[in-house]
Amino acid sequence: MKRHHFLDSIAWWFSLNIIAAILVALLLNLAFVQLAGVWAEPPLESAGLIENLTGIARAMNALPMSNRGLLATKLSSSDFIVKWYPSRVDVPIPDVPGKNPYDERWARLRELADLPGAGVLIQDTQVRPWSSMTVKSVHPRYSLAMELIDHSWVSFSTDRRNWGMSQSAKWLIATLFLMLSCSLTASAASRRLARPIQHFSSAAEAFGSSSKIEPLRLSGPFEIREAAEAFNAMQSRIQELVSSRTEMFTAISHDLRAPLTRIRLRGEFIEDVEQQRRLFRDVDEMEAMIEASLNYFRFDGQQEDATRFELGELIQSVLDDFQDMGRTVAMAGMHQLVYRGQPLAIRRALTNLVDNAVKYGISALVTLTVQGRSVVITIDDNGPGVTPDLIPKLFRPFFRGEPSRNRETGGFGLGLASAYSIIRSHGGELVLSNRQPHGLRATIWLPREWG
Repeated sequence: MKRHHFLDSIAWWFSLNIIAAILVALLLNLAFVQLAGVWAEPPLESAGLIENLTGIARAMNALPMSNRGLLATKLSSSDFIVKWYPSRVDVPIPDVPGKNPYDERWARLRELADLPGAGVLIQDTQVRPWSSMTVKSVHPRYSLAMELIDHSWVSFSTDRRNWGMSQSAKWLIATLFLMLSCSLTASAASRRLARPIQHFSSAAEAFGSSSKIEPLRLSGPFEIREAAEAFNAMQSRIQELVSSRTEMFTAISHDLRAPLTRIRLRGEFIEDVEQQRRLFRDVDEMEAMIEASLNYFRFDGQQEDATRFELGELIQSVLDDFQDMGRTVAMAGMHQLVYRGQPLAIRRALTNLVDNAVKYGISALVTLTVQGRSVVITIDDNGPGVTPDLIPKLFRPFFRGEPSRNRETGGFGLGLASAYSIIRSHGGELVLSNRQPHGLRATIWLPREWG
């Protein structure tokens, strides 16, 4: 058994997909935090501190100094910290050079707190996400302190990022990022993983209808490459079997023609005219049977190249040949349609089907239409039809619905089998069904694009 590395297996592909999805989700969240503008780094005015501080400042002014520290402790929570300081020197917010604690930009804050001459201290850390934990342990992210009427100070601080949205909205965005990253990663990786499997499936389907296809290209994880290699080996062995079968029947044909020719020559010396006629009839039947068998078995070994041709004209030419023989045939539907396929093989299949129709059903009506991505050809006759349980057996080689072996009434049982093989080799389907009130319909489904 071949050895392979874990990194070359399907299990590793799935593990890599999960790791990639997690990394993409983290990168998307990081990019959002860094590039979201005021949501990622809101200024102090947007951090929600002003409204909270004005209410707290009013409450502090109404209390005696001995109770202010206790009130600050009770107002603090996990989201923000409130502290009261007896004097400016106790406030842990340094003076910022160039900024006046009585700056008129904070006039609205003083107006709301009813402290027109109060000083205001600000601290806007602007810490990046990857260093926020270190800074958090030293001082809060945002702090705003305000001087009270008795020159004591109250501060309102928070170290939590404020995106200007609710916690549920934040979780929703994070979840969407996770889903998006998983979808993108899974889509890209699954397409890469599924591509060799799809090629394998297409090759298997094509091989089911034609024994001559190109070997699969080995790609993808080890398990898929190993299966493709086994498929190529199986295909090669079957192709060799088909070729040897064709060569065997060709040799049989060559060997049988010589004694049949000798029999015919010796038959010329038979004086009884009736016996001579019967002998020549048997020889002709044997030659026809050999030729029909060779045409059927030779099909897989000698396929013609695909080309574009007028399918409607080809059908009409087949019907013209039958009209020249005095048969009742007609065509309906489209009369012009360019199709890519093997014209000689398609002509042979149509000839066999029309021949069956006029032989067993008196007349044949051929209809050519296009339905979606398929070309549909129907051959209707006016015969008695076929027993439903016999329909699947009609595609078997040498099976005849007409039980006698008279060549004039039943042929050799290779016409439908040959037509079925040709249609299948074009990626199509051949279906037989009884018509109402009588007659048989042969329906050919061919893909618009083949080969």
